[in-house]
Amino acid sequence: MTTIGTLDPTVNVRFEDVSSDDELPVQQKNATRAQLFMYSAASFNPHRIHYDRDYALFEGHDDVLVHGPLQGAWLTQYLTDWIGPNGRLVNVSWQNRASGFPEVDYEFHGKVVDCTGEPGLVVLEVWEQTADGSVLMPATATVLLPHSG
Repeated sequence: MTTIGTLDPTVNVRFEDVSSDDELPVQQKNATRAQLFMYSAASFNPHRIHYDRDYALFEGHDDVLVHGPLQGAWLTQYLTDWIGPNGRLVNVSWQNRASGFPEVDYEFHGKVVDCTGEPGLVVLEVWEQTADGSVLMPATATVLLPHSG
Protein backbone atom coordinates (compact mmCIF):
# COMPACT_ATOMS: atom_id res chain seq x y z
CA MET A 1 0.00 0.00 0.00
CA THR A 2 1.13 3.49 -0.82
CA THR A 3 0.26 6.72 0.95
CA ILE A 4 -1.07 9.08 -1.70
CA GLY A 5 -1.44 12.84 -1.55
CA THR A 6 -0.98 15.35 1.24
CA LEU A 7 -3.34 17.09 3.61
CA ASP A 8 -2.42 20.48 2.15
CA PRO A 9 -5.78 21.87 0.96
CA THR A 10 -3.99 23.82 -1.80
CA VAL A 11 -2.63 20.67 -3.48
CA ASN A 12 -4.79 18.54 -5.80
CA VAL A 13 -4.79 14.76 -5.82
CA ARG A 14 -5.17 13.63 -9.44
CA PHE A 15 -7.34 10.67 -10.41
CA GLU A 16 -4.50 9.07 -12.39
CA ASP A 17 -2.30 9.00 -9.28
CA VAL A 18 -4.75 6.94 -7.22
CA SER A 19 -4.99 3.14 -7.05
CA SER A 20 -7.12 0.75 -5.03
CA ASP A 21 -5.68 0.09 -1.57
CA ASP A 22 -3.73 3.38 -1.52
CA GLU A 23 -3.83 5.00 1.90
CA LEU A 24 -4.57 8.61 2.74
CA PRO A 25 -2.14 10.42 5.04
CA VAL A 26 -3.05 10.26 8.73
CA GLN A 27 -4.40 13.41 10.36
CA GLN A 28 -4.59 14.07 14.10
CA LYS A 29 -7.27 16.07 15.88
CA ASN A 30 -7.60 16.99 19.54
CA ALA A 31 -10.42 19.03 21.05
CA THR A 32 -9.75 21.31 23.98
CA ARG A 33 -12.44 21.97 26.56
CA ALA A 34 -12.63 25.56 25.35
CA GLN A 35 -13.23 24.36 21.78
CA LEU A 36 -16.06 22.12 22.96
CA PHE A 37 -17.67 25.04 24.78
CA MET A 38 -17.32 27.23 21.68
CA TYR A 39 -18.71 24.51 19.39
CA SER A 40 -21.70 24.14 21.71
CA ALA A 41 -22.33 27.86 21.46
CA ALA A 42 -21.79 28.04 17.69
CA SER A 43 -24.05 25.06 17.01
CA PHE A 44 -26.71 26.18 19.54
CA ASN A 45 -26.27 22.89 21.41
CA PRO A 46 -27.08 23.52 25.08
CA HIS A 47 -26.54 19.91 26.22
CA ARG A 48 -24.24 20.21 29.21
CA ILE A 49 -22.45 16.89 28.58
CA HIS A 50 -20.29 18.77 26.07
CA TYR A 51 -18.95 21.47 28.41
CA ASP A 52 -19.86 20.75 32.06
CA ARG A 53 -17.71 17.93 33.46
CA ASP A 54 -19.72 17.51 36.67
CA TYR A 55 -22.93 17.21 34.67
CA ALA A 56 -21.32 14.74 32.24
CA LEU A 57 -20.24 12.61 35.21
CA PHE A 58 -23.77 12.83 36.64
CA GLU A 59 -25.07 11.53 33.27
CA GLY A 60 -22.70 8.54 33.54
CA HIS A 61 -19.91 9.66 31.20
CA ASP A 62 -16.21 9.60 32.06
CA ASP A 63 -15.77 13.26 31.07
CA VAL A 64 -17.37 15.82 28.78
CA LEU A 65 -17.96 14.45 25.28
CA VAL A 66 -16.72 15.63 21.92
CA HIS A 67 -19.77 16.45 19.79
CA GLY A 68 -20.59 13.85 17.14
CA PRO A 69 -21.20 16.61 14.56
CA LEU A 70 -17.77 18.11 15.38
CA GLN A 71 -16.17 14.76 14.65
CA GLY A 72 -18.15 14.67 11.41
CA ALA A 73 -16.86 18.15 10.54
CA TRP A 74 -13.30 16.95 11.21
CA LEU A 75 -13.91 13.97 8.92
CA THR A 76 -15.26 16.20 6.16
CA GLN A 77 -12.29 18.54 6.53
CA TYR A 78 -9.93 15.55 6.37
CA LEU A 79 -11.47 14.51 3.06
CA THR A 80 -11.63 17.97 1.49
CA ASP A 81 -8.05 18.75 2.56
CA TRP A 82 -6.93 15.50 0.89
CA ILE A 83 -8.76 16.01 -2.42
CA GLY A 84 -7.57 19.60 -2.79
CA PRO A 85 -9.23 22.67 -4.30
CA ASN A 86 -10.27 21.09 -7.61
CA GLY A 87 -11.67 17.87 -6.17
CA ARG A 88 -15.24 17.47 -4.95
CA LEU A 89 -16.74 15.59 -2.03
CA VAL A 90 -19.66 13.78 -3.67
CA ASN A 91 -21.00 12.05 -0.56
CA VAL A 92 -19.97 10.94 2.89
CA SER A 93 -21.66 8.77 5.49
CA TRP A 94 -20.45 7.98 8.99
CA GLN A 95 -21.58 6.45 12.26
CA ASN A 96 -20.50 7.61 15.70
CA ARG A 97 -19.92 4.34 17.54
CA ALA A 98 -17.93 5.44 20.59
CA SER A 99 -17.52 8.59 22.64
CA GLY A 100 -14.69 11.04 22.11
CA PHE A 101 -13.21 12.96 25.02
CA PRO A 102 -11.34 16.28 25.21
CA GLU A 103 -7.57 16.56 25.18
CA VAL A 104 -7.17 13.13 23.56
CA ASP A 105 -5.42 12.67 20.23
CA TYR A 106 -7.63 11.11 17.58
CA GLU A 107 -6.40 9.95 14.18
CA PHE A 108 -8.21 10.06 10.87
CA HIS A 109 -7.27 7.33 8.40
CA GLY A 110 -8.47 6.54 4.91
CA LYS A 111 -8.04 3.97 2.18
CA VAL A 112 -9.01 3.88 -1.50
CA VAL A 113 -11.58 1.11 -1.96
CA ASP A 114 -12.41 1.57 -5.64
CA CYS A 115 -11.37 3.82 -8.50
CA THR A 116 -12.53 1.69 -11.43
CA GLY A 117 -16.02 3.08 -11.95
CA GLU A 118 -16.95 6.36 -13.55
CA PRO A 119 -13.77 8.29 -14.45
CA GLY A 120 -12.71 10.59 -11.66
CA LEU A 121 -14.85 8.94 -8.96
CA VAL A 122 -13.01 7.36 -6.05
CA VAL A 123 -14.67 5.40 -3.24
CA LEU A 124 -12.97 5.65 0.15
CA GLU A 125 -13.16 3.89 3.47
CA VAL A 126 -12.39 6.40 6.23
CA TRP A 127 -12.35 6.21 10.00
CA GLU A 128 -11.50 8.03 13.22
CA GLN A 129 -9.57 6.02 15.77
CA THR A 130 -7.83 6.33 19.11
CA ALA A 131 -4.07 5.88 19.50
CA ASP A 132 -4.63 2.21 20.41
CA GLY A 133 -6.55 1.59 17.16
CA SER A 134 -10.10 1.56 18.54
CA VAL A 135 -12.45 2.90 15.88
CA LEU A 136 -14.81 5.66 17.05
CA MET A 137 -16.30 6.55 13.70
CA PRO A 138 -16.29 4.39 10.55
CA ALA A 139 -17.23 6.14 7.32
CA THR A 140 -17.45 5.81 3.57
CA ALA A 141 -17.05 8.59 1.05
CA THR A 142 -17.05 9.16 -2.68
CA VAL A 143 -14.91 11.92 -4.11
CA LEU A 144 -14.46 13.28 -7.60
CA LEU A 145 -10.82 13.93 -8.42
CA PRO A 146 -9.53 16.06 -11.29
CA HIS A 147 -7.67 14.47 -14.19
CA SER A 148 -4.09 15.28 -15.15
CA GLY A 149 -3.57 17.76 -17.96
